[in-house]
Amino acid sequence: MDIQKVLISNVVDLSSLKEYFASDKDSLIQLIGVYLSDTAPRIDILEESLTKVDYVSVKSICHFLKSSLGLMGVRCLDEIATLEKLAQNNEPEDVIKERLNYVLPICRESIIEYRLILDGLEEL
Repeated sequence: MDIQKVLISNVVDLSSLKEYFASDKDSLIQLIGVYLSDTAPRIDILEESLTKVDYVSVKSICHFLKSSLGLMGVRCLDEIATLEKLAQNNEPEDVIKERLNYVLPICRESIIEYRLILDGLEEL
């Protein structure tokens, strides 16, 4: 099976990965593995802010996620950048929670999608 047949998604934009790593299965596996191991726990922490907003954590995690989500083609990069600024400015909790309710499902869906892509790559 061809790598290009695995690198198909309606959930994430794979153009950056295809451009830089399309023929390097091992690098793709490593990159996706790092994305999953670094992102999933941070999303869990962000989810905790749906109950009580931790402004420092939200700001820090969003700052970290900007580069990861950009490279991995997750479609909420602008919202993450906005969320970082909102947390930095200590905006009201309901504003932060509303943004979190928007970005968290997108991030979770990207994690599921990348797990599927990783499984497909590992089977090659």
